[in-house]
Order: sequence, then C-alpha cells, then structure tokens
Amino acid sequence: MKYIKTPISISEQIEKLKGRGLFFLNETKAANYLSNISYYRLRAYTYPFQDNNNPNHPFVQDVNFEDIISLYIFDRRLCLLIFNAIEKIEVAFRTQIIYHYSLKYGSFWHLKPELQRILD
Repeated sequence: MKYIKTPISISEQIEKLKGRGLFFLNETKAANYLSNISYYRLRAYTYPFQDNNNPNHPFVQDVNFEDIISLYIFDRRLCLLIFNAIEKIEVAFRTQIIYHYSLKYGSFWHLKPELQRILD
C-alpha cells in the first residue's frame, strides 16, 4: 500500500477540522495545542464524534476542539494516576522480594547462581 497523504501545516489542520464540522472557540490556542500534541495523537479523541465509515470523517455531533482537548487532558491525568499507583505497587513488591531473599540467602543473594532458577 502506498501512502499518499502529504503533510499539512497547523493552520491547514485547523481548516480541515473545521471543514469536517469541528468548532473552535480559540484558534490561536488550538494551533498551540496542535503544535505540541499533534493532529494524529488527538485523532483518537475525535473518533467517537465522527462518521468514520465516511472517508471525509465528518463530525456527526456538536463538539468543539476544546472538548477534544478536555478528553485528552482527562486521559493524560488518568494515565498519570494509574502509572503512579503501579509504580508504588512495583516498588513495594520489589522491596518485599529483596527483604525476604536477603534475610534467607544473605545480602548478595542476587549474585548466587544457584538461586537463578528460582527467579526464572
């Protein structure tokens, strides 16, 4: 499959989205967001509001760019919360492994080849 899409400027991206029916409250802010987040990264957040069976992807619901950004920010914050929790769990789990193994096998348990099969 040959890729035939050509790159377009941020102002052209805004015009394309407007042509598909997306509203903008502040195009200057939208241009700033697009220059930092990327048109294609935001595409995932526009998907539910568009007719994706139509090759032109028109917006079928009244939605504005700021709504899309709100979804993006919510998703970003949710990811940060989840990764923060996962990191705490991971550190606590590693701490327990280190604590129990070091008490049972000594301070340098991780250097003992005979214990490698236990960890594999």
